[in-house]
Amino acid sequence: MSTKQLLAEIERGINALQKARALCLKSEAVAPKSKATSAKTAKVTKVPVKKAAKGGMSDESRAKIAAGQQKRWAKIRRAKKKAAKAALVVPAA
Repeated sequence: MSTKQLLAEIERGINALQKARALCLKSEAVAPKSKATSAKTAKVTKVPVKKAAKGGMSDESRAKIAAGQQKRWAKIRRAKKKAAKAALVVPAA
Protein backbone atom coordinates (compact mmCIF):
# COMPACT_ATOMS: atom_id res chain seq x y z
CA MET A 1 0.00 0.00 0.00
CA SER A 2 1.48 3.33 -1.00
CA THR A 3 1.65 6.36 1.23
CA LYS A 4 -1.05 8.16 -0.76
CA GLN A 5 -3.42 5.21 -0.46
CA LEU A 6 -2.72 4.92 3.25
CA LEU A 7 -3.38 8.62 3.82
CA ALA A 8 -6.61 8.42 1.78
CA GLU A 9 -7.78 5.46 3.90
CA ILE A 10 -6.99 7.35 7.10
CA GLU A 11 -8.86 10.40 5.81
CA ARG A 12 -11.94 8.26 5.03
CA GLY A 13 -11.78 6.83 8.54
CA ILE A 14 -11.52 10.30 10.07
CA ASN A 15 -14.51 11.50 8.04
CA ALA A 16 -16.57 8.49 9.12
CA LEU A 17 -15.71 9.11 12.78
CA GLN A 18 -16.57 12.81 12.49
CA LYS A 19 -19.97 11.96 10.99
CA ALA A 20 -20.63 9.48 13.80
CA ARG A 21 -19.61 12.09 16.37
CA ALA A 22 -21.94 14.64 14.82
CA LEU A 23 -24.82 12.18 14.94
CA CYS A 24 -24.13 11.39 18.59
CA LEU A 25 -23.97 15.04 19.54
CA LYS A 26 -27.16 15.72 17.60
CA SER A 27 -29.03 12.92 19.40
CA GLU A 28 -27.73 14.09 22.80
CA ALA A 29 -28.96 17.61 22.13
CA VAL A 30 -32.46 16.35 21.31
CA ALA A 31 -32.77 13.75 24.06
CA PRO A 32 -32.54 15.98 27.18
CA LYS A 33 -35.27 18.32 25.90
CA SER A 34 -37.76 15.49 25.49
CA LYS A 35 -36.86 14.01 28.86
CA ALA A 36 -37.20 17.36 30.62
CA THR A 37 -40.73 17.95 29.35
CA SER A 38 -41.89 14.46 30.21
CA ALA A 39 -40.31 14.69 33.66
CA LYS A 40 -42.31 17.80 34.50
CA THR A 41 -45.64 16.24 33.59
CA ALA A 42 -45.05 12.78 35.02
CA LYS A 43 -45.94 12.03 38.63
CA VAL A 44 -43.16 10.78 40.83
CA THR A 45 -44.03 7.55 42.60
CA LYS A 46 -41.78 5.73 44.98
CA VAL A 47 -41.54 2.01 44.55
CA PRO A 48 -40.75 0.08 47.72
CA VAL A 49 -37.44 -1.72 47.47
CA LYS A 50 -37.37 -5.33 48.57
CA LYS A 51 -34.62 -6.23 51.00
CA ALA A 52 -32.35 -9.03 49.91
CA ALA A 53 -32.76 -12.20 51.90
CA LYS A 54 -29.81 -12.86 54.18
CA GLY A 55 -28.16 -16.17 53.61
CA GLY A 56 -29.89 -18.98 51.87
CA MET A 57 -28.68 -21.85 53.92
CA SER A 58 -30.62 -23.76 56.52
CA ASP A 59 -29.35 -24.08 60.08
CA GLU A 60 -28.85 -27.80 59.54
CA SER A 61 -26.64 -27.23 56.49
CA ARG A 62 -24.65 -24.55 58.28
CA ALA A 63 -24.05 -26.94 61.21
CA LYS A 64 -22.86 -29.70 58.83
CA ILE A 65 -20.39 -27.34 57.19
CA ALA A 66 -19.11 -26.13 60.57
CA ALA A 67 -18.63 -29.70 61.78
CA GLY A 68 -16.72 -30.62 58.65
CA GLN A 69 -14.46 -27.58 58.99
CA GLN A 70 -13.74 -28.40 62.64
CA LYS A 71 -12.86 -31.94 61.60
CA ARG A 72 -10.44 -30.64 58.94
CA TRP A 73 -8.73 -28.28 61.40
CA ALA A 74 -8.41 -31.07 63.98
CA LYS A 75 -6.69 -33.22 61.35
CA ILE A 76 -4.23 -30.41 60.59
CA ARG A 77 -3.51 -29.86 64.29
CA ARG A 78 -2.84 -33.57 64.80
CA ALA A 79 -0.41 -33.58 61.88
CA LYS A 80 1.45 -30.55 63.30
CA LYS A 81 1.75 -32.17 66.75
CA LYS A 82 2.98 -35.38 65.19
CA ALA A 83 5.61 -33.50 63.19
CA ALA A 84 6.70 -31.56 66.30
CA LYS A 85 7.14 -34.79 68.30
CA ALA A 86 9.11 -36.37 65.49
CA ALA A 87 11.42 -33.35 65.40
CA LEU A 88 12.08 -33.62 69.16
CA VAL A 89 13.01 -37.26 69.03
CA VAL A 90 16.56 -37.40 67.72
CA PRO A 91 17.89 -40.87 66.98
CA ALA A 92 21.01 -41.82 68.99
CA ALA A 93 24.13 -42.08 66.90
